[in-house]
Amino acid sequence: MRAMAFSVWLCVLALCACSAAQANDSSFGDDNGTIRLLHQPDISMDREALLLSEERVQVDYVFTNTSERDLSVPVAFPMPPMYFGMADHNALSDFKLWADGKPVATTRKLVVLLDDGSDISTAFAATGWTQDDVAAFTESATPPKGRKPLPARWVDGDGQPRFTLNAYFVWQRKFPAKASVQIRHTYTPSLSTGVPQPSSYLLKAYAKDTCIEPATKVSMQRRKGKYGLGWTNLRYVLTTGKNWNGPIKDFQLTIRKQAASDILSLCFDGELKKIDPLTFQFKQANFVPMRDLNVLFVRAPE
Repeated sequence: MRAMAFSVWLCVLALCACSAAQANDSSFGDDNGTIRLLHQPDISMDREALLLSEERVQVDYVFTNTSERDLSVPVAFPMPPMYFGMADHNALSDFKLWADGKPVATTRKLVVLLDDGSDISTAFAATGWTQDDVAAFTESATPPKGRKPLPARWVDGDGQPRFTLNAYFVWQRKFPAKASVQIRHTYTPSLSTGVPQPSSYLLKAYAKDTCIEPATKVSMQRRKGKYGLGWTNLRYVLTTGKNWNGPIKDFQLTIRKQAASDILSLCFDGELKKIDPLTFQFKQANFVPMRDLNVLFVRAPE
């Protein structure tokens, strides 16, 4: 089985070719370009409303070009590296983007990096391997049918990949001078999950990364069934919001559970207030994200 954790944040990007940085979407991949996220000093994020749930992620932004000139910049929605391991996953799907209420097409780019940081995106594409091929190879250490073996330096002594896969949705956007742009994107998130597990397993795997508190541990013990606890892990890249000019002027985070009895745990530098049996919310002016979100949902198995 395999798991891939994805999440999204809106970022300015530059495409770095072998010799110099190129803000050129068409050179990505063909020029073996690695995405590098850049600080954008002329565009502020005036508002960001983020909704996270196991069924849907929705983000609404308001950006303002504070400069005296129109700006056309390449923009990226970065995903965390894809993780493959002993869990199921559902792939990120139904990604949609709107700017000022109008649908916008995006291009999905795959960046492949070796553990020494070198970019092998073009060479990887030439192999014909897909991310599903990599997941299958991780489990069997055998090249999928019809695929040639990967280069020896891409694989470690245990037959596991020495590279990570990183996906980005990219597009080009014009930001008019002294004007604001409203952007919304939604998608069905990719979730790491699996068969029900004992609370001891979940605590060992997630207690640190999702800041499971003592009271939550007690609740998990109460809800465990004969076969353990149902669980889902959702990750979201939040820290790249610092790439824009200044803090997020008006930030709102909403996290929604599937059922009132579900347990929610995450590390977050702020107070999440319960606004109804399913929903927790945080609001702050001039917010500066300091860490990414790693959310654990736990429930009694069905």
